[in-house]
Amino acid sequence: MPETDLRSVPAGEAPARASPATGEDAGRSPIFIGGAGRSGTTLLRVILDSHSRIACGPELKVIPCVADLWAEFRTKYAPFLAESRMGESEVDEIFRGFIVNLLEPLRRYEGKARVAEKSPNNVFYFTHLHRIFPDARFLHMLRDGRDVVASLLTMRWTTPEGAPVDYTRDARLAARYWARAVRAGREFAQETAGASHYREIRYEELVTRPESYLRALFAYLEEAWEPAVMRYHEHPRALGGESSAEQVTRAIHGDSMGRWQRELTRDERAAVKDEIGALLIELGYCTDLDW
Repeated sequence: MPETDLRSVPAGEAPARASPATGEDAGRSPIFIGGAGRSGTTLLRVILDSHSRIACGPELKVIPCVADLWAEFRTKYAPFLAESRMGESEVDEIFRGFIVNLLEPLRRYEGKARVAEKSPNNVFYFTHLHRIFPDARFLHMLRDGRDVVASLLTMRWTTPEGAPVDYTRDARLAARYWARAVRAGREFAQETAGASHYREIRYEELVTRPESYLRALFAYLEEAWEPAVMRYHEHPRALGGESSAEQVTRAIHGDSMGRWQRELTRDERAAVKDEIGALLIELGYCTDLDW
């Protein structure tokens, strides 16, 4: 899916600082999860879905498409819509209703107060989604890029046309994809600081100190702590063919941390260093490139 140039989306007025969504309002503001594929987004989504108030099913995949179409309505098609007396606020309202209607069946089916949607590519559209839902929560899953690359190279993903996804076949392209996802989320956070509800979730911290980390996350989401979220693997659920389906049938573990040390060849490590070495240091995943 092509990524819409975020700079082409008109900013209009900066949204007012979002007030905490509580009670009935919380049910209207979705939680959007994004991040590079193989960063732990599926683990996060089944944990959230194990909470008595949050429904988070298998990735819907279409939210980025809808957000991309919203951007076209606000830019490419704006002059034509204006002739029909449809301005930015009307477009926003239409797309807000469209996305809510896409998410509502799951929320109603599970009988819960709030809904979350996990599609990794959401991270490229956080800016779009924030314009549509100023009160939404945005959770950005981060994981050591070296481990993400190692994991991506084991995937057999294909495009809608049936061709292999290029970044599952080449370490350099995998690293480049990871960096794009990381920067997209962090740039959104920087550009909307004080106006958006954005939180980074570190995979490594989640799997090494899960209870304290999750307590802080649910406090951020303004939801009571429920020990059941730690037993997400005991809950039968549809996994929708997600790539990490097998892993999330187990309790939280850190077995995949550092897999790059076992799986990446010397040439692949060199490509990863060249592409994302500086970003890994910036994020604290390493202190130098001597690895």
